[in-house]
Formats: sequence, structure tokens, C-alpha cells
Amino acid sequence: PKLCNHCAHSPCVQVCPVGATFESPDGVVLVDKDYCLGCRYCVQACPYGCRFIDPRTHSVDKCSLCYHRITKGLTTACCEVCPTGARTLGDLKDPSDPIHEFLRTNMVQVLKPQMATGAKVYYADLDGSVR
Repeated sequence: PKLCNHCAHSPCVQVCPVGATFESPDGVVLVDKDYCLGCRYCVQACPYGCRFIDPRTHSVDKCSLCYHRITKGLTTACCEVCPTGARTLGDLKDPSDPIHEFLRTNMVQVLKPQMATGAKVYYADLDGSVR
């Protein structure tokens, strides 16, 4: 799946009629597939195109930021296998995390900033398009 931006003001969370899409206490946007109706409201609401209906389960799916891994102190699978180190995971709430130095010293931006979703995924040297 396309990388979810785990927005602070997630349109997908706001439109879910049953609360199947929710924000965890640590800010990760997740889906409880047992509650998902498959109504697709969240798929339509995501301005980044990061959600889809799983044809096997008929419920929504998306990047979970490897929540099952990060809650155990591990990094995400995509960060772990990236051969160039282009992906990194940091804790924006921890001022001592090295991600703060990276954000301070590099030109970074979020996708579609005009949407004001509070996206938590930052891109360095972004040319404004997503391929």
C-alpha cells in the first residue's frame, strides 16, 4: 500500500460512521477490520489515495506504519529493508530524537500542505508530485 500520512486531522477518521478508522493514543491512524463496514467513505475522504478495499476481506486496508512492530521498539519494515536509508522513522514528540536535527537542517515538506490535514510524514527534496 501507499504510505499513509497518519494525519493529525484525518479526514478518514472523521467520516468513518462506526469508528473502525481511529487514531491510536500515540498518533498512528489505524483500522479495526472487524468493525469496518466496507462503506468506502474513508477511501474517498483520503486526499492522498492511501486506502483501498481488500478484495479478500471486503474491508478497508492501508499502511499501519507497522504498528505491530513500532509498539515493540522496532522500526517499520519499509525502513528496515530500504537499501539507501531514504526512509527513516523518528519520534516527533521526543526532542532528543535525531529526526529533529534532520528536520531542522533539511528542506522538508508534507504532501498536499493545502489540505491542512496535519500530515506526519515528511519528504526531503520533494518536487511536488507523487509517482
